[in-house]
Amino acid sequence: MVDALGYVVAAAPFLVAAVALGGLGWPAARAGLAALGAAVAGAVLWPGLRVSGLGEALLEGAGISARVLYVLFGGLLLYNLLSAGGAVEEVSRFLGRLEPGREALAAGVVVGAAPFFESVTGFGVAIVISAPVLLAAGFPPLRAAVLASWGQCAVPWGALGVGTVVGAELSGLGFGELSDLSALLSLPLFPVYGVSAVLLAGGWGGVRRHGAGAAALGVAAGAATLACSAYLAPELSGAAGGLAAAGLFAGMRWRRLRGLRVPARALAPYALLVVLIVLAGRLGGGAAAGPGAPLLAAGGAAAVLLGLRGRQVALAAAGTLRQWLPTAGAVLSFVLAGQVFAASGAAETLASGAAALGGLYPAAAPVLGALGGALTGSNAASNALFMPLQVTAAGGIGLDRELIAAMQNVAGSHASLLAPQRAVLAATAVGLAGKEAEIMARAAPPVAVAVVVLAGLGLAL
Repeated sequence: MVDALGYVVAAAPFLVAAVALGGLGWPAARAGLAALGAAVAGAVLWPGLRVSGLGEALLEGAGISARVLYVLFGGLLLYNLLSAGGAVEEVSRFLGRLEPGREALAAGVVVGAAPFFESVTGFGVAIVISAPVLLAAGFPPLRAAVLASWGQCAVPWGALGVGTVVGAELSGLGFGELSDLSALLSLPLFPVYGVSAVLLAGGWGGVRRHGAGAAALGVAAGAATLACSAYLAPELSGAAGGLAAAGLFAGMRWRRLRGLRVPARALAPYALLVVLIVLAGRLGGGAAAGPGAPLLAAGGAAAVLLGLRGRQVALAAAGTLRQWLPTAGAVLSFVLAGQVFAASGAAETLASGAAALGGLYPAAAPVLGALGGALTGSNAASNALFMPLQVTAAGGIGLDRELIAAMQNVAGSHASLLAPQRAVLAATAVGLAGKEAEIMARAAPPVAVAVVVLAGLGLAL
């Protein structure tokens, strides 16, 4: 009885977060505070846990959160400045003219353009960019919302990998190491989303006509993601994958491309961002320095190139702050809860229970990661909450900690697109407010396939 109660106390942060988010519909920041309170209360009141070291854990969590939120603010600011200058609309029009066919366009957006924009901005911004393209192509609003949601399939590198940074710090791995393993596990997942896109767009006939091309785009995205992570700059992995798929998509339409004006001015700030991050890596900054400063520099360049006035810049900054604050609260509270969970010994307690799964734990790990992503809507928050448990359990059973950490990172990322707050963003982008549950249900199948694939890989590897 005492042991069972100890497991409940140790799991309290997860249980509280699940009830607050799924049952009560609380905002993520409020739910994170409740989870943090449960973690602290368990450490203070339950004799099986320890309170020593919580101060250091909270300080470390605050440092991790500060680095993540700096990058997230820069990504959102860059997007809002580009949007204020009309660059986002210009890119959307260009994509629609490049491929007027709906089925092929769906795959190009889902595994090409959208992953690029999600990787350099984060926070579901890819939805806001891709939904207008899909609506203009003639997709019904519900299908456009689902396709735009799938465009977040490179979330492990969303906002230049802030969630993976959190996962790396909490798992004891290097950022590059966790990024490489996550990219390796993601190789079979990009084609899943590409084929799902043409299936939704045109049924099985669409798969027969464009399935092979969609799968090829997914392979290109996965291969470029892995190559960039291993040999160039891990922060840019998702962006590189999106660019590779988008480049292949455009190359297959080179005749039409010759007659279009490429929106060079709208894309120039992104090009500058890539150059600055690569230079930082070559000069010894890399992941330790973070992409925050390059993002702010790219934002400044966007304001100059697009001729924004002071008032427009101020409005963009104010809009960024309104978007950033709720996410900042969620990330901070969940990171602190995860740190307390690990430092108090709660992770060790639950990990001892996980030992009963033995060699089957690799199949359960991605399910747990997906639960965290779907609950929190953030890979960073999911990793903050679940990564300590995952790596402690893996170590206790004698499994490969690096593999389990990567499965947590990838599964949590993919399932985050099913979170209520992401569905709200998609519904708002296509004018379907109130239809969030339907969007989540229609968007779920490829996420479920991704989790099953990860479970199979975990057992095989």
